[in-house]
Amino acid sequence: MTTADETPSTNQSNNANNVTNGSTTTPDEEPHPCGCPIGDGSYCGARAKSLAASQGCELDQSVVDDNTLYICEDGAWATLNDCDGECLYDEASTELDDVCEIPECDCFVQVAWCGTGAGKKAETLGCKIPILPEHNGDILHCPGGNWAVKEACDKGCIEAPEGTPDECRTESQYLLPFNCGMATRCSNGNHTSSHSGTDEYAYDFAVPVGTNVRAMRGGVVHRVRIVSKPGSACYNGGGSSCANYANTVEIRHNDGSIGLYMHIRTASVSVGDTVKQGDLIAKSGNTGWSTGPHLHVQVQSNCGSWWCPSRPFRFGEKSPIVAGTTTTSKNNCP
Repeated sequence: MTTADETPSTNQSNNANNVTNGSTTTPDEEPHPCGCPIGDGSYCGARAKSLAASQGCELDQSVVDDNTLYICEDGAWATLNDCDGECLYDEASTELDDVCEIPECDCFVQVAWCGTGAGKKAETLGCKIPILPEHNGDILHCPGGNWAVKEACDKGCIEAPEGTPDECRTESQYLLPFNCGMATRCSNGNHTSSHSGTDEYAYDFAVPVGTNVRAMRGGVVHRVRIVSKPGSACYNGGGSSCANYANTVEIRHNDGSIGLYMHIRTASVSVGDTVKQGDLIAKSGNTGWSTGPHLHVQVQSNCGSWWCPSRPFRFGEKSPIVAGTTTTSKNNCP
């Protein structure tokens, strides 16, 4: 028989029920704030919500719309862009390259428009032309409202004043980046196994170390990177670990594009210098990821980095230049 004094208290009874095999359970914890689930950067709302659900954390209350692009920095969230279309991201990737889908432009060409000019117009309209940048140097039109190439231009096209049809260029704006009269072999051209993706429109020229490198086109020196110096691991060629250690010079042209000269040994110019076509800008080398001395050149967009998506272009000496062809430079000729 149990007396009143022997009856377990409520607290004693609860404590006894919570003890199992010597451990004490605790109530479920409240969800913790998500912060930036996979680091600082831009998140589509849908991605942010999915990450929050998978990590069991509480997302910032400002993240409400699946198709809005948000920016998260140091745990603080803000709206970056209200996407007109879908917010695009790769759910399997941890790279924060989420972007708003850019709609295709309705046709605004009356007769003929150079691809580069049409692309600049599209940027102001917040839309994209589906056949660019592949046809930046061609004349475009829109039969039936569909974007198409009206005339392919071997040497690029000339942007005429608005209201006047654009036309193909008869002489290229670019000349080979070598001394006048120098015969040079192209060792690698466009769309090859080693020139694909970002550098698909690049050219490699097999030249000895110390060859004069001249501006293919005039402009302003945008960036000079001398990241491999004598004695360093990537100064005389290396494997993929040297990919970011190629010495480079970049020249910004008047249309906003950038001329990139890569694997150089030394630079002869400084940031802010104005150079003319044919001016000496560097000495060639074998720096960075390279299997032998050569000069890599490409024309690229200005994306804020030294390594940006390349654009198609042609040299004035001969069209096209492909791997195995030898061409004599007309640059800096009297």
